[in-house]
Amino acid sequence: MKKVQNIILFLSILLIIGLAYISFFNVYQTDDYFWSYTTRKVGLMQSFIDTYTQWGGRYFGYSINMFNPVFYDSKTILPKIYPVFLMLSFIGVSALNFKEYFSYSLKESLKKGFLLFFFYTVLLVSLPEHYFWVTGSNIYFVPVILSGVLLYFFKKYEKTHRKIWFYLSALLIIILMGSNEILALILEGLLLVNYYQKRNKENLFLVLLGTIFLLVCFLAPGNFNRMGEVERGMVKWLKRIALFGADTAYVGLKVIAVLPLFIKVFEEELKRITAQITFKKAVLFLSVSLIPLLFTSYILTSIARQFESILFYFMLTFSLLLYFKFEKIKKFWWVSLLIVFLPELKVFPDKYSYFNIDYNGENIVMELLTTDLKEYEREMNERIDIIKNSSRDSVVVNKIKEVPRILHTDEMASIKEQETYVNDQLQKYFNKKYIRTKE
Repeated sequence: MKKVQNIILFLSILLIIGLAYISFFNVYQTDDYFWSYTTRKVGLMQSFIDTYTQWGGRYFGYSINMFNPVFYDSKTILPKIYPVFLMLSFIGVSALNFKEYFSYSLKESLKKGFLLFFFYTVLLVSLPEHYFWVTGSNIYFVPVILSGVLLYFFKKYEKTHRKIWFYLSALLIIILMGSNEILALILEGLLLVNYYQKRNKENLFLVLLGTIFLLVCFLAPGNFNRMGEVERGMVKWLKRIALFGADTAYVGLKVIAVLPLFIKVFEEELKRITAQITFKKAVLFLSVSLIPLLFTSYILTSIARQFESILFYFMLTFSLLLYFKFEKIKKFWWVSLLIVFLPELKVFPDKYSYFNIDYNGENIVMELLTTDLKEYEREMNERIDIIKNSSRDSVVVNKIKEVPRILHTDEMASIKEQETYVNDQLQKYFNKKYIRTKE
């Protein structure tokens, strides 16, 4: 076990060094400009109101994006340091929980944090949008880190019974329910399971609190404004059933492929957890992952970046079931390790490309070996300088030639194409009537 752990630890350290290097060339993208524009134009309060009533109910996730400092950050420093800060925060919060729940030393806890980071990264559906897109990080990565903080607060309250930890837990529940819908559903499910297992006033309060703010998020007028007309009747339900099957199959296949390695690496922790809970309880915790899968299929959403919380949670809980019944699967850890570094399995057309299983390893390696990241950064900065310094209302810029695999890039429409949201966001931010790329 120690040998395998050392291999993954070495790979994890290399992984974060590589991601940190890539981050050095990161720049602002798409919605980063949109949030800075709306906040400057109407102010924080009105921007919050407009977003909640016209766009969606992520009252915390959207609010922190309103502080996006594009306007003040002329050197684009934040996109270069923020991803690394969040990655280190994930490792640090994970280490805190390993220390608190398993009584490890600080050194051992940090080691476990790095190991967990490796698995979290390889499971990501869209690494560029999750790590390197400032707007995306605030919606999807920050809540995962805060969930780890909530887990730490729960344990501290359980051990000390000091009310401060309970109040901090309640505050974080309010924050997380307004971060993104998928994580909110997972959290609601866990609060219900927690109350089912231990029925007291504190747990009932947390369930009611979570339910109230879950409804605040889901019943936002903006959510209904964005819903378009789709097929009705049986066709609609057939699509939902098909999507539920496809989404569940994707999650199951992607996770199962890495579970032998995960179980081998975290064998000691799984052994200690399974000694304290029953198989029935493990099934109950795993069943929570069905809630967001049912929800996403109901609203006709296929695999995308919002599924990353489901994948991570499914891996953690399903590993318990396998350890209960099929512990010997850990012998195939080397198969999982090989799979992680395979190229993307390109089976589906572009429209459904998210269903192509990819563990990110090959993309990261190829990014470091083949992409001229400095040239990409230069092209992006040159484009922004041209738009910003142009005295005309209409600006045409060059297409980005050096397109990275890992850094989040969403190209504008050209002069012969219909305007996209990317053009619209830059036009508003720079106060231009027309911005396009050359053909």
